[in-house]
Amino acid sequence: MEDIRQSKGWGGHLKHRSWETIRVGASDGRHSMQVFILRLGWWPFTMMKIQRSNYDPDFNELKRLKRKHWVANSIIEPQRVQDPDVFRRAGYRLTNFPYLAVSTYINDLTKTEKELWDDLSENAKRLIKKNKDVIIEEVEPEKFCKYWKKSSKIWIMNPAEVENLIKSFGKNKVRLTMSRIGDEYQSGLMVIDSKDEANYYMTWTSEAGRKSGAHYKLVWEEMLRAKNRGLKFFDFEGVFDPRWPQKRWVGFTEFKRRFGGKLVQFPGGYFRWL
Repeated sequence: MEDIRQSKGWGGHLKHRSWETIRVGASDGRHSMQVFILRLGWWPFTMMKIQRSNYDPDFNELKRLKRKHWVANSIIEPQRVQDPDVFRRAGYRLTNFPYLAVSTYINDLTKTEKELWDDLSENAKRLIKKNKDVIIEEVEPEKFCKYWKKSSKIWIMNPAEVENLIKSFGKNKVRLTMSRIGDEYQSGLMVIDSKDEANYYMTWTSEAGRKSGAHYKLVWEEMLRAKNRGLKFFDFEGVFDPRWPQKRWVGFTEFKRRFGGKLVQFPGGYFRWL
């Protein structure tokens, strides 16, 4: 799977947030990965992150890059680690404070629609059927953010940032949808497509939506849409993991679990100073 954080679109998105994108070679000598560097205020020092690469970096090349850019601290959050000893010898240790979630649920969209349906919990099936008449509509960033700000305790992106995200990835790669019963909006979902997977990236649910369960219908429809577009995976982008115990994640983790995906755990975040 190609994670969105190793895509060209993600590099464009972070550029808007003042991050510089550089590529560094992998240890196998054949592949490379995106590295993101951010200057720390007025200081000449920077911070660096490498996220969701499938390969170990070439640590000698990485060391030269860090010296060139005066990197004060760096974190590597891979999809997998090929050689843990190489990370340790390079001075990287697991941290209790990663930027990204260390576990997620991923659905296999190569399954038939019936198989995907059978994988759902009974509660999810019931709520999807209950909300069969819920209207799902694609919306523009301004409308999406208006209801996101109104309905969520965590409002991360404003319309300009969402528009930049769409511009960076391409309009056909970012989809903003909302569920509606009558004139009342119930929930919203931002899905970002990478090469072979759809990513459940940002979401919100109104008080009415928490009671109706309309978000089940919205997510189910988006899963099927991703499947029909030929994507192979649907990534729920993070769930509770005892290695990084965020108690507020327990509720939405149960929601995501009910869609029947496979629990995938990542190695965690490897950090070092200088």
